[in-house]
Amino acid sequence: MIREATFQDATAIARIHVGTWRIAYAGIVSDDYLASLSVEKRIKSWEERLTDGRTTILVAEKDGQVIAWASGGASRDADAGSDAEVYAIYVSPEHWACGVGSELMTRMEDSLPDRGSTTLWVLQDNQRAIRFYHRIGYRPDGTRKEIRLGDADLCEVRFRKSAPNKKIEPSHGVSA
Repeated sequence: MIREATFQDATAIARIHVGTWRIAYAGIVSDDYLASLSVEKRIKSWEERLTDGRTTILVAEKDGQVIAWASGGASRDADAGSDAEVYAIYVSPEHWACGVGSELMTRMEDSLPDRGSTTLWVLQDNQRAIRFYHRIGYRPDGTRKEIRLGDADLCEVRFRKSAPNKKIEPSHGVSA
């Protein structure tokens, strides 16, 4: 079942957020940074996000337990125009490759404002996520940016999926 997240989902979302980071980004992000992630701090952050009304947040449940979540809204990029953005999607590792991520992304895309296209950012070294995004129709649009996690600079690449019956326009974003 996929539904809108509620304030009561903050703890489950935070646990998935931290736990998935520690597995998905092992070997990409430093071990020290991953070890420093705090479920308690994420709970507070998620409680705020779940009450601010600025972000669409969905959760997927199985047997009454939250097993995945996604968030999105209007694109945060300067060159966005009318684009929407999937800010994040995290599926508990024990539920990877079960179809829940694809279902959750479809529902998230349907929940976002009318758009020319939907974008998302992914670490360039996160090959598992990149394969997933390719399978569901996202393609890199040539835009990159550097982000700092802990004491490391990492590269993110932007992926884009056109809305039904729309063409992807070339990006005019700044490439790093």
